[in-house]
Amino acid sequence: RLEQPWRQSVGGKQKILRSMHSLFSASGARKSKHTLPNEREGFALAVGASMQWSKLRDSSNPMFFHNIVEEVKRCEGTERDWSKEQMVHFVQAKLFGGIPQYAVEKWIQSEFLGKRGDEITEHRKALIEVFIYRYLASVDSGVDSTSALALAEKAHIQEVLQCKGLGGRADWVVEDFISEEVWNDLGGKAGLKAQSKKLLTLIAAAGRKVHGQYAPIDPYCKDCGELKFQHQGDRCKLEPVPCGCGAEPLDNADGLRRPPPGGEPPRQRQRGMNELDRTGQGILETYQRKLKVIATRYPELEPKAVVSKLLGSDIDTDDHEDDESVGVTGKQGGRLLACYLFSVKDDAALTFLAQGIKAWLEAQLPKYAVVHPVQTSCLKNAVKFLPELERGLAAAAAARAPAPDFGDAPPPPPPPDF
Repeated sequence: RLEQPWRQSVGGKQKILRSMHSLFSASGARKSKHTLPNEREGFALAVGASMQWSKLRDSSNPMFFHNIVEEVKRCEGTERDWSKEQMVHFVQAKLFGGIPQYAVEKWIQSEFLGKRGDEITEHRKALIEVFIYRYLASVDSGVDSTSALALAEKAHIQEVLQCKGLGGRADWVVEDFISEEVWNDLGGKAGLKAQSKKLLTLIAAAGRKVHGQYAPIDPYCKDCGELKFQHQGDRCKLEPVPCGCGAEPLDNADGLRRPPPGGEPPRQRQRGMNELDRTGQGILETYQRKLKVIATRYPELEPKAVVSKLLGSDIDTDDHEDDESVGVTGKQGGRLLACYLFSVKDDAALTFLAQGIKAWLEAQLPKYAVVHPVQTSCLKNAVKFLPELERGLAAAAAARAPAPDFGDAPPPPPPPDF
């Protein structure tokens, strides 16, 4: 007969209640032996960890997590402490969906392979940005950029980004790492989660092991460029999934075996959360939205007049208080300028673009560099965004279905159906 231990004496009941209380929390869920940081604390710790990893630090070093905790505590002005075991559990369980540290480090090393000088600094920023969006995809405050920035302020993320002990820089500000564009381009929190899932797939594919040996694979389909695997469950487990070209999913073992020596060279690695979109749809939507802004604000101006406005009288336009106006300062101003120049680059009358958009933008920098920091920032951000824009629009064009081939001339239109 099924035992019913609760049918005992009062003393027995008290023992059982104490035992139950030790096993379950007030919400009824079993307690973990590892206490996870709350949303604010986790954000600061995640950014600190990403900054240390972006310096290619070895996380197996006993001081790796200790330094992160101590510096974050100093930035936040708190005495809350975290052990190495708690940090390892937080990073693996919360930040990387069960993927082990060795796989994360292997992926990061592959991303920095061949980088030199300023490229390393830019790549560090891109890596930190990716980790920030990965964390925001896993918490309630990642629903939009407003709540994300509010959480960043509570977590003292700006102080963490500028912390020298973590490898920060004095010119790093939160707004350079958290942008409303990402939520717009990806379609809100759901899109952020989807891209976060892709990121975990890339990490697992780069850091997976077979029989104790690293066995990275290319997770992208060679035909359509979309992912043909997806990270599932714990550690580096990958499951085949249908890709965009309609090919059947691979057998579970096919493509997951160790690659032969001297195989194909790895594809060019992607960086930044937006660039996980291999079809360029997000960049295309950004481009179309920016051109709509230009058309609305300058409906009758010639191209040279529009560029003069963007770098002149309208450079300080601010959109914080008026939802109907669109600012052109900072990163978004650079994107707006780059998109507009790209849209008019084939106009033969615009001889100033004869050597290319990038050459013209770089030629303007010396004019503004000394006493016009806003214009300088706009130009630099336009130069930085231009390659991403060109790649994204090219990918979007390639992803479009080809027009039907009717030979020399299309057939006549059919009569209307009445």
